[in-house]
Amino acid sequence: MYKNIIASVALAAGIGLGVTAHAADLPKATQKALDELKLGADALNGLDAELAVPQAWLDAAKKEKEVIISGTWQPKEFQEMAAPFKERYPFVNLKYERSGTSGRGMQVLMALNEGRVTTDVVTSLADAIFEYMEAKALAPLQELPTFNAIEAKYRAADGTWISHKLSYRCMAYNTDLVKKSDLPATWEDLVNNPRWAGGKLALTNNPSTWLLGLWGDKGEKWGAEYTTALFEKLKPQRRKEGLTALTGLTVAGEFDASLPSPEWVAERYVKKGAPLGYHCPSPVPITVSGIAIIDKSPRKNAARLFVNWLESKEGQIVQYTTTLAVPVHKDLQDRRFVPFADTIVGKPANVRDDALLLSETNKKMGDLWDSYWTTGAKP
Repeated sequence: MYKNIIASVALAAGIGLGVTAHAADLPKATQKALDELKLGADALNGLDAELAVPQAWLDAAKKEKEVIISGTWQPKEFQEMAAPFKERYPFVNLKYERSGTSGRGMQVLMALNEGRVTTDVVTSLADAIFEYMEAKALAPLQELPTFNAIEAKYRAADGTWISHKLSYRCMAYNTDLVKKSDLPATWEDLVNNPRWAGGKLALTNNPSTWLLGLWGDKGEKWGAEYTTALFEKLKPQRRKEGLTALTGLTVAGEFDASLPSPEWVAERYVKKGAPLGYHCPSPVPITVSGIAIIDKSPRKNAARLFVNWLESKEGQIVQYTTTLAVPVHKDLQDRRFVPFADTIVGKPANVRDDALLLSETNKKMGDLWDSYWTTGAKP
C-alpha cells in the first residue's frame, strides 16, 4: 500500500519532556545550522530528553575514547556534520572511514568471522543488512532515547538498524529544454507521452533505486508491462554514468531529463544557478539509509552516543544543512527540510522495502531490465 509522504507538522511539538533548547547552550555548529535555516532554538524542543543517555554509557565511552564509523558521507561533510557531537562529547574521538558497499558490507562481516572488529558503526548497508541480521552481528538499538522518534516503517522490526535519512529517486530535467507542462503526473504518463521518446530521457543502470519499489507495490504484471513500455516506447539513452554524473549531463543539455536522480545532487546544481529542475511522478520513490552498531564492538557505548545523537533533532538538522539529507525524525517531517518540496510533499509515496532486494520480484525485474539494457530489445 502507498504511504502518504511527509505531512507538515509543527517543529515546536518536541518529544519526551519537551525541554526547550536555549541558543546560548547550543554548540556553535548547531546555532549556525539554525541560522542558515532561519529557525529559532525552539526547533530543538525536547533535545535535552533525546540526549539524556544513561550515565553508565558516558562513563564507559570516556574509557573507550573513540568510535570507528564507516559510511557514505564525504570526509569533509562528515567533519562538518559531526562538529556539534564533538562539542558535546569531546572525550570521544570519531574515526571516520568512507567506503564502498563491499567495505561497509562483506568485508566487515568477514573480519567478524575471523574475530576482528574493524568498525563500530556502519551505514547504508542495502541488501547486506540481511547478511548482518542473519549473522546476528548487530546490536539492538531500542535503548537509545531517540529510537521512538523514528517511525516503525523506517527501522528494523527487531530494532537492529534504524534509518538516519530519506532519499528520493525522481527525474532531473533541463529547464531550458523542458516545459513544466511536459512533466508526467504519474509514472504511466511518462511512458505514454511520445514527448519523452527518441533518447530525450537518459537512464542509469540502477533500477533497484526507483523501479523495484514500484514493482513491489503495483505488482509484477504491472512492472513487466511498464519496463517493456519504458524501453520500447521511449527508447531512452542507456548510460554508463552513475546518478551524480548523469544529473550533471542533464545540466549540460546532453538530454532533456535523467532518471533516477538524487534530490540532494539536483539541489546542489540549482543552488549554483544551473538550468535544472526536479520532478517526481506519483507515487514518489523513496529509499531509506540505515545505521547500525556492531554487537561485538568494544566501543559500543561511544557508538551509542554517536547514533543517538545523529537521530536526535540536532543531528538530523545539522546533517541536512551539511549534506541536504532529508531528516527521518518524526518531528522534522516538514517541507522546510525537503528539497523540491513542491513536487514531493503531499504526494503518495513508494517506500521501498529492502526485503525486495532479495526477492523473486527483484530477480524477475533484473532479468527483464538486463535484457533491454544489454541489447535494447526484449529477448
